[in-house]
Amino acid sequence: MPELDQEKLESLKQELAKFKKGEKVEKRSRTTALGKLFDGITKKIQGYQAESDVISFLYSRFGPHEGHADSTARRKYVIDKLLNYLKEINLLSAKKKDSNMISIPLYDIRVVGELTNIIIIHGIYAIMPSDILLPLEKRKLKNFKVPTAYTKINLNFGIPILKDVLFTFTEIFESESDLKDLILVGTGFTDALSIAIYFTVYTEPTEYQQYIDRLEAQSSTYQLLSFYSILLKNCRTNRAIAGFVSSLLSKQLLKPNGVESLIDLALGLREDEQVDIAKLNTIVQVLLTSKPKDLSLIDYYKNIFSQIYGMLVLVNRPLMNTILVEMITVIYKKNKRIVADFLFSDVWNNLNPDLRKDLNVSTDDSIVLTNEVNLNNSFNVCLSISRSLNSSDQEIMNEFFQPIILPLWYYANYQRSKQKDYTIVLNLIKNVIILGDSDYFIDLILTNLIDYQLEWTFDNGENLPYIKFNTKESKTSKENKILELFNKIDFNVETFVNLTSKLNDSDINHTNKILIATLNKLYSNTALADTDIPFKKIIYLKLIQSLLETFKSEIEGSPSSLLIFANTYFNQYFESVKSKSKLDIVKTEDSDDEDEEEVLFDGSGPNGEGEDGITSMVPILEIISTFSLSSNSEKEQMESLQNTLGTNMEYIPKSIHQVCEDIIGIDIKNITVKNIYTGFNMETVLKQINDPTPSVRVYALDKLTNYTINPKSEESKQVSTKYTLNLLLSQLKDLEPFVYLNAIKNVAKVLSFDKSFFSYVVELYSTSKKTIDEKLRMGEILTKFISSHGKVLTGSHIKEVINTCIIISRAESKTKKKSADNDDLRMKMSALSILGTTCHECGYSVIPYITEIADLVHGIITFETSPELKRAAVVIINDIVSSDNGLEIIKDYGEKLQILLDYISGNDHDLLVCQLASATLDQIEESFNSKFTISN
Repeated sequence: MPELDQEKLESLKQELAKFKKGEKVEKRSRTTALGKLFDGITKKIQGYQAESDVISFLYSRFGPHEGHADSTARRKYVIDKLLNYLKEINLLSAKKKDSNMISIPLYDIRVVGELTNIIIIHGIYAIMPSDILLPLEKRKLKNFKVPTAYTKINLNFGIPILKDVLFTFTEIFESESDLKDLILVGTGFTDALSIAIYFTVYTEPTEYQQYIDRLEAQSSTYQLLSFYSILLKNCRTNRAIAGFVSSLLSKQLLKPNGVESLIDLALGLREDEQVDIAKLNTIVQVLLTSKPKDLSLIDYYKNIFSQIYGMLVLVNRPLMNTILVEMITVIYKKNKRIVADFLFSDVWNNLNPDLRKDLNVSTDDSIVLTNEVNLNNSFNVCLSISRSLNSSDQEIMNEFFQPIILPLWYYANYQRSKQKDYTIVLNLIKNVIILGDSDYFIDLILTNLIDYQLEWTFDNGENLPYIKFNTKESKTSKENKILELFNKIDFNVETFVNLTSKLNDSDINHTNKILIATLNKLYSNTALADTDIPFKKIIYLKLIQSLLETFKSEIEGSPSSLLIFANTYFNQYFESVKSKSKLDIVKTEDSDDEDEEEVLFDGSGPNGEGEDGITSMVPILEIISTFSLSSNSEKEQMESLQNTLGTNMEYIPKSIHQVCEDIIGIDIKNITVKNIYTGFNMETVLKQINDPTPSVRVYALDKLTNYTINPKSEESKQVSTKYTLNLLLSQLKDLEPFVYLNAIKNVAKVLSFDKSFFSYVVELYSTSKKTIDEKLRMGEILTKFISSHGKVLTGSHIKEVINTCIIISRAESKTKKKSADNDDLRMKMSALSILGTTCHECGYSVIPYITEIADLVHGIITFETSPELKRAAVVIINDIVSSDNGLEIIKDYGEKLQILLDYISGNDHDLLVCQLASATLDQIEESFNSKFTISN
């Protein structure tokens, strides 16, 4: 940093000496043009706060005037003078390219506020109809001490003033200045927009619509949605204005960020509010019913779902994606075709060109069917949707992925062949199989394991893969095709075994499903009936061999499915052999025994596979011969297989004779097994809870919760309720919103099932060493539980939760020692929210604690500096008085709290505190006026 020379140092001291403590701003000498302007404005308007007739006072200050002007002319003169001041400030505060300095000092911001507020009150509110403006009493801003009394004048006389205000404010908002930044998001902008709306509806639509467009261009979609929503509520009685504002509101949704802004606004995401999934129904209702009149329904839905599609592409926004997928689910349940036609179809067409109506087969491989960006985006949408669906959404999962599961499978193999990361694709397919119709998807992939005769193929672009026409397919001879496909068999089988391994890590039952499905394919006539694909049998044989080698221990540990398959196969096999035997004996009555034996086994088994086919069963039978039976069901299946083999030994080929005898020789009578509940496997649940995919983790949490609250005897359960509760609570630290939101839901279910754990959760919430985020989520659990069970909570539970919330809200020293987190503002807000819910839901049960609650609320509103805590305290009063018999509960403190609400509704600097206090007073008067009396 350069050193100051003595001359500059003395000059700086002289300047700083002017700013003595307690010295008024207007007494300081100012040398800049802007500073001198503010000095002049301050002298002109000084003292207006004490005047009852502000316009006359300022008119005299802006004089001298010739002649006598009427009240309207005086008003126009004063407002024009104030508007000219704003124009001069705007000009002198223009932004400079080479400087980031703000030209309007902090002590002059007050002057700007006073100018704009005088203009708004006496130049707009004194003229415009009240139902076209936001209620003035709800617009109290910090340091807004301007008297709000004004004299209403005839609208027709005031129209020239309104035009002046509109033209000047629009000019300021379209400039680049510090003044614009100062008033754009606050006083002035919404008022100018209200004027433009009025003139558009009642005067010249064409002329003034441009002002709406120009003003909207200077604001954000979020701010406009917020303003139009508030204005619409206020102007409901004015049908013309309400209809026009409603159309403006609808048009905001069509902007590129319209849907996202609506979600932000409705769920309070920008204020970091707790996400209330219940509000999604409101958002969906708005989206489905807000089509502008001049737009077709098809174009409207295309726009809305195009925005949703674009947001789903951004996979690194888990909270937004969770909200979007939940919205899609709600819409899907209302109308499946809307979601399929306007969202799913875009993904289907990009990933599976066969579905496209405009697809014309070409021999030109330079024609791109799906470019790099579209392919990547569609895949990202698949990821986002699959990560935020749970087991209850299986219908959506099935419909969405059915047309594209095979292209995804081929995509995984392509990426692997190019040594690219293909595991993300396999993980996606794994999720679809787990959460969707697993039998169907497994069968579909097995049937089409090799991409054979596709008209399109993947290729590498400059940065990412894309899809093009498969011209190589049409030019390759049949012999070369077969050679090429044989080369693919080992590769794709290996990829499928990798997929099976991922499924096995999640649930061994899927491994059994795949093995049985493959065996059924191998030994089924229908599966191998396609004469154009003679090598399918080789595919299934190789796959079975790989599965048995890779998952031998898992298959041996879960033999039920394999035993069922073996029983079915051999019953069909022996039935087929016996039928063929009888037919052949009739034809060969004169043949000797040796010839007869040859005839018996020269044909086919149940599906025409002959002795070579049944010989392929040897590895399966060898595994069965080593099974350790663990249930009565498995014991019965083994016994059935032994009987089937034992009574048909004469028809068993020599190649499998020995292994069949080994199976028959198993002594199952002396095997003792216990009947266990096989519908739930805790080991599988634990695997899935640690799965990298959020949707699979939620699937496991749901399964564990449903098992725990299932009305079975405690003795038959594999896990205790407390174990389940702790496991669910441990998921509150998950970074994925989809997981922790579902964990909250499931903990509330467990508490509903066994209310004895309520105190346990309260204790963890207040004194545990868990992170603040985990505790805040526990707070959401308590709020959710109390909201639905407050009426039946015991006195001890109510006492415990109220005392805990009061202690955290006050952050008393003893509690601080236990958990310093309780001094965190978020914890205090959470505790006050729980306290308010308890007061609202528990009725007369809170009377023993009402003194402490009232003292707490009074203390926060009176002494607390945080506006957030003040708002929460006012909400508690509202929660009490809006509950059943609320005023009887609070009657001893009614007068004290009402006086406090009256005061802060008109004097607090925070707008929301004022609004909440006014709303609470309205609630008292409207709902309980007949019961509520204040003692004098």
